[in-house]
Amino acid sequence: MPGLEDRSRDLQQDVEEQDRASEDGDGGWFGDMMDWLGDTAGDAVDAIGDGMDWLGDRVSDGADWVGDRIGEGLDWLGDRVQDGKDLVSTAIDAVRDFEWPRVTELLVDGATGLIRGTGDGIEALTGIDLKLADDGTGYADAPVPVTGEESGLVPPSDLSQIIANTNTTYGDKETGEVSMSVVGNPPTGVIVNIPGTEKWGPGAGDNPMDLTGNAEQAGSGGWSAGSQATADAIARLYADNDIPPGTPLMLNGHSQGGMVASSLAANEDFAAQYNLTNVMTYGSPVDNYSVPSSVNQLNLQHGGDAVPRIDLGGLALGPGGGGSDGATNLTLDSPGAHPFDFGTNHSGAEYQNSVQTQPQDPNSTLSQYSQDPSLAPFLTGDPGNVQHYRSGVHREN
Repeated sequence: MPGLEDRSRDLQQDVEEQDRASEDGDGGWFGDMMDWLGDTAGDAVDAIGDGMDWLGDRVSDGADWVGDRIGEGLDWLGDRVQDGKDLVSTAIDAVRDFEWPRVTELLVDGATGLIRGTGDGIEALTGIDLKLADDGTGYADAPVPVTGEESGLVPPSDLSQIIANTNTTYGDKETGEVSMSVVGNPPTGVIVNIPGTEKWGPGAGDNPMDLTGNAEQAGSGGWSAGSQATADAIARLYADNDIPPGTPLMLNGHSQGGMVASSLAANEDFAAQYNLTNVMTYGSPVDNYSVPSSVNQLNLQHGGDAVPRIDLGGLALGPGGGGSDGATNLTLDSPGAHPFDFGTNHSGAEYQNSVQTQPQDPNSTLSQYSQDPSLAPFLTGDPGNVQHYRSGVHREN
């Protein structure tokens, strides 16, 4: 039957075309739709999984943050309790040893504790350490020899030139330094020049000659990272240059630098290592330090300079107090136009000028100190008879 045969061929052709359309996963529009639904569902499941992972991470981070803050808060509370115990213990020991606490020490300790506690509280809440009043540990770079031309340091021919070298040692606020002059070859004397405060602000950075160092020096500890760094610089100078420990040593400092000098002189461990014979300070509150009478100490202050009076003359809550028994305290005429000209009256350059130019009676205290035999090993006007050094001082906290 010819018609039936034709229809059979057509049907067979339709089946073959349908089979070809279904090959290689191509199911036509319906197959495409099913593939899209499958892909979309898989993406949705993956997205949900990623979201749950992210949420889990955030919950974990939050729990860790809360845990850290609680731990830091407990540490802060423990530190404040210990600070209180230390303060009481110090007061009891001082009274028992007939050394009553000095007024400025208590005031400074209280203020420092408040600032430090504020910083700890901020860190406990935010995790950010502002290093408020965090004095840390002081250390120094190896002393580097420098010429007078490159450093500005001059032969220490008299007291005014020693002061000039200390003033020259002031540097960049971020990079503290001390300078040292070795007189004679072999050495007859070593002078250490210590600048004052170079950076103001409650945050404690690399330079230990800052407000935090000031507070630590004025507090009951009477010691700072600046003192430790200066001691390290001196030790390295002696070791690197084979300077005999019996060589006479003079410490000289302005403002905070004078406090550092006095704290070193009052420290038995430091003094036992060297032949410390002389200390000179200018514009420094040093009446809270007990420097041995064996050290020839001269403390200069302008009549209108308020800084040396911050220590209230070493006023204590009971018997005792006052400055070192063997120290010579000399008040010079004020260079400022009036008592409230604080900057001029405290200026290191003005102290140099006062010592150099103010009338000096041969029988005056300043003249007598200048002619004291203990100063002779440190004085020279010959640039070839002195080697200057600079050493960077740092704080690690």
